[in-house]
Amino acid sequence: MQVPTKPIGPPKAKEALASRRNRDNVAGDAAEEPTKRFHIDEVLVPVGNRRTREFPRLVAQAVRLVWSAARRELVLTLALQVVSSLALAVEVLVARRLLSAFLQVGQGGTASGVAVPLVVMTVALAFGSLTSTASSELQRVLGELVTKHATSKVLDVAVAADLLAFETPSFHDRLQRAQMHGSSRPLQMVTGLVSVARGLLSAAGVGAALLFIQPLFLLLIVSAYVPVWFAATRASRVSYKRHVEMTEKDRRRYYLQMVLTRKEEAKEVRSFDLGGFFRSRWDDLYDWRIGQLREIMRTRVKLGIGGSALMSALTAGAVAFLVWLVSSHRISVAGAGAAAGALLLLGGQLQSVASGAAQLFDSSLFIGDFNSFVASMPRMVAHSHGGGGAPPERFRSLRADDVYFTYPSNNAPSLRGASVEIHEGEVIALVGENGSGKTTLAKVLAGLYRPGGGRVLWDGQDTATFDPHLWREKVTVLFQDYVRYLLSAKENIGAGRWERFGDIAGIEEAGGRAGLSELFSSLPQGYDSLLGPEFLGGVDISGGQWQRVALARAFFRDAPFIILDEPTAALDPRAEAELFANIKTLFRGRTTLFISHRFSSVRSADRIYVLSGGRVVEGGTHDELMSLGGLYAELFTLQAEAYLDGGRPVAASE
Repeated sequence: MQVPTKPIGPPKAKEALASRRNRDNVAGDAAEEPTKRFHIDEVLVPVGNRRTREFPRLVAQAVRLVWSAARRELVLTLALQVVSSLALAVEVLVARRLLSAFLQVGQGGTASGVAVPLVVMTVALAFGSLTSTASSELQRVLGELVTKHATSKVLDVAVAADLLAFETPSFHDRLQRAQMHGSSRPLQMVTGLVSVARGLLSAAGVGAALLFIQPLFLLLIVSAYVPVWFAATRASRVSYKRHVEMTEKDRRRYYLQMVLTRKEEAKEVRSFDLGGFFRSRWDDLYDWRIGQLREIMRTRVKLGIGGSALMSALTAGAVAFLVWLVSSHRISVAGAGAAAGALLLLGGQLQSVASGAAQLFDSSLFIGDFNSFVASMPRMVAHSHGGGGAPPERFRSLRADDVYFTYPSNNAPSLRGASVEIHEGEVIALVGENGSGKTTLAKVLAGLYRPGGGRVLWDGQDTATFDPHLWREKVTVLFQDYVRYLLSAKENIGAGRWERFGDIAGIEEAGGRAGLSELFSSLPQGYDSLLGPEFLGGVDISGGQWQRVALARAFFRDAPFIILDEPTAALDPRAEAELFANIKTLFRGRTTLFISHRFSSVRSADRIYVLSGGRVVEGGTHDELMSLGGLYAELFTLQAEAYLDGGRPVAASE
């Protein structure tokens, strides 16, 4: 008799189940839980307060980042800036001679003196324009190379991170800031670096020319831009602090935006008419962000006005000094004209330096945050690699011994001294109510989580001494919330063991074992068909067909230990019955652990473990557990009576 699942039943059965649940909870509270827990802050390098004196170090880090990403492009860009600056210095010096020649022509002299400086000026202008265009185009490539390099470092840390890190909000905050600023700030940083380099080189060229005219002008105009620099750095620190504080709400806003735009949520958003509700929440969060940006803007404007006022006063002083020199005949008209032009050019270059330096300092604060996240890579690797040893090729026994586990976001443990034993070649089932710890225990056995207490033993060896990556090589896990990759069918299945991606025959065999041969043979491109309608040419398949694709991925991985977490949730009853009837044949020579809420599906298992309150409370075959009259028998009876009462079968999930 098929016994569908439904979490309701006759009053007596429900009362008995509630009584047993209360006893389990009391016993669980009495147990003393080990205090060892995962803390992401112990793995991530902390972010310190940024001070102005740290600016040289932050700039050095930024330069190293650019250098490691695109040294050739950086050298070429800087070389073009040097050439452009030399051309600008030549323009200033030649302008003085050209102006003198024009004055001589006006006083009755010949025009021959104008020809040479005019030709030199024309060549210098053309050369400066050419180098400026080439530099601008090269910066585009440079920016992309730096962005790619920075983003790849963030991805390396994310991949190396312990799975539990993704259960921790602070990790997501740091990850988002690193992602966001790793992809945008390097380009700004490159622009700032180039702007500062170009401005300094050009200012040096113009300043050298100005020294020949009047050295005091150089001192006055350089001093004028010091207040601008201090105002800009202060504004950057304020902006950085506010952006860090905004991270969590920005993540909430991005999440709501994803809910409103993704295919996965589209059905329910429309069914419950949630578009307006989520849109309103998104608007509120965005309005809050804009309010914060307005405050940042007001602060930056106030600081900018103060710096600009001092700059303007010093610049006006330089101009007044020039007027006095002309009126007192201490400088010629040609010299005054050249000095005025040099002042304007130098002012423009120093403005570029101040703007670029402010942009560089602003970016360096976020790059410092990025570098702190990337610097966590060695800790991540050391934490995730455990003892570094390799497990045996196969196991004769795998045992969880008094395992405790608590999620970082929870105070109560999800596992409280759970113990199971699995032998090679067995089919083992985990059953229990929602929240009893089945999936968590499966993840611990798969090496995805480390126990907070107790041990997992592989042929008597403590798995804490294993490299989890090598451990997970021996395990296939098919989760209920499996991933639907928007790739070809071949790539979806081949992802199970990407090292064998070229094994087309193996991929097709895995698809056949999962019952996909007929589906893919009916498609024009067969196993090369793109799955999912989100991209052009993609094929939309049903949930049950997607589950078969995930099952084929598990077959193709061909690991000695298979974990199936609700593997039939999206399959029709006939396909479900067929899978469980043939599970020993399909996974011949493998050890299989599966989780199910449908008790009819677990009857054929070699052994069944029943979890309640994070502990294994019963274990044995179906007949043994039924004769025991414990929790398993109660749950089985509940489902059978619900089915006989005409209840609608419901496949609950943990």
